[in-house]
Amino acid sequence: MSPQGHRSEGPLPLNRHTYVRLTATRLWDDLPLVLLAGFVFTVLCVPASLLFVFGLFVPALIVGALSIGPAWAALLAQEAEIVRGVKTNIGVMLKALPRYWARSAALGLVASFPVFAALFTLPSLARPRVPTIVWLGLATDALGMLILITLFLYAFPLLVLHDLDLRTTLRNALILTSRHIVNTLGLLSMGILFVFATLYLSPGLLFILPAVWGIFVVNNCRMIVEEELADE
Repeated sequence: MSPQGHRSEGPLPLNRHTYVRLTATRLWDDLPLVLLAGFVFTVLCVPASLLFVFGLFVPALIVGALSIGPAWAALLAQEAEIVRGVKTNIGVMLKALPRYWARSAALGLVASFPVFAALFTLPSLARPRVPTIVWLGLATDALGMLILITLFLYAFPLLVLHDLDLRTTLRNALILTSRHIVNTLGLLSMGILFVFATLYLSPGLLFILPAVWGIFVVNNCRMIVEEELADE
């Protein structure tokens, strides 16, 4: 592992027994700032969302890759300060946008490839008889997207916690993903639950839930990097 860890401050050390408690406490103590950061994130995602709503799927994909990834990195950078327990403000997020834009946009572009492939495959489903190769293609795209989402659970927080280059970020993300499967599945399940809550309860949750999920994502990465460094 390349990054240098940050030791937890406060009466309780950050570990598997205190992770949920400490993360929830930080979330509650800085809830106004978390909600403000979530609002900024959502606003930054609006251009890509509008293009998608109007059926401009390819432009939406390109704009989304160049804006949503950096917005997510900036949100996690803000929340990284919160979970460390340091005095912070929304300026951290605004400064993080240009700082991490190139690397996070590159991650976004990588994620756009399976989605782009799926967009060209989906029209084939309108045929009376869908060839098997189409279903295989869609399954491959879905699998690729799932793998990337799993890697990004660690890649984005590693990027903002340790300011790594893109190659080191992806390498370390792959290491953490393979070594901490339970953590990964837990965060994925939490994310899926939030998606269903947004779809079936209220779209307004988009202003809240990404920021709530993000603080758990960044503190999980912080915790397991400390574990990895302690074992070296």
